[in-house]
Amino acid sequence: METFTVRLPRWKAVLWLFGRTPLVRASDRVEASVLVLAVVVWLLAFPIVATAGVAVYDSRRLIYAEEVHTRQSVTATFTESPAAQQVPPFRTVEAHWSAGGAEHIGHVETRSIAQPGDTITIWVDRNGVQVDEPTPTNHAAVEAITVAALIWIGVAAAAMSAYAGTRIVCDRIRGTRWQHDLDRLVTAGGKPSSSEP
Repeated sequence: METFTVRLPRWKAVLWLFGRTPLVRASDRVEASVLVLAVVVWLLAFPIVATAGVAVYDSRRLIYAEEVHTRQSVTATFTESPAAQQVPPFRTVEAHWSAGGAEHIGHVETRSIAQPGDTITIWVDRNGVQVDEPTPTNHAAVEAITVAALIWIGVAAAAMSAYAGTRIVCDRIRGTRWQHDLDRLVTAGGKPSSSEP
């Protein structure tokens, strides 16, 4: 009968953090601790990021739903032709429309060559003031996902920047100690001397 052993993953950071080998220096343990902390912070940020995404979704969905209920499309009639100096594709033309029980006059944008009497569909609010077309409510989900992703990426970038900075400092400390030990070895005439871990 053959036997086998299942071993847990031996990640270098975990070994440096909890290992008892004398080759692991204090700077190695500090670096491993910061790496583990960075990963933990990044993972623990997920519920906060998800909550922020839900909050953005709820607020934007309410705004877009309000736009749908408070805006309506009306037909505007051009009262003049666009000025000759206007450059396509958009031209601003004066028009009038009825909304909210009153007549309104304003400037609207059109892609076509407008003539007096031509019509165009525009969006107005409850007071008849021209506004943009209502934003589809499904845009709220896209914005929420985008905000949540950016926050989570930001947390990851901050955590990894902290780790990268720690690693640079630890590498300098290790390099300085190596150079110090090599200098001591040279000055000792090639005889090894004890050094700090």
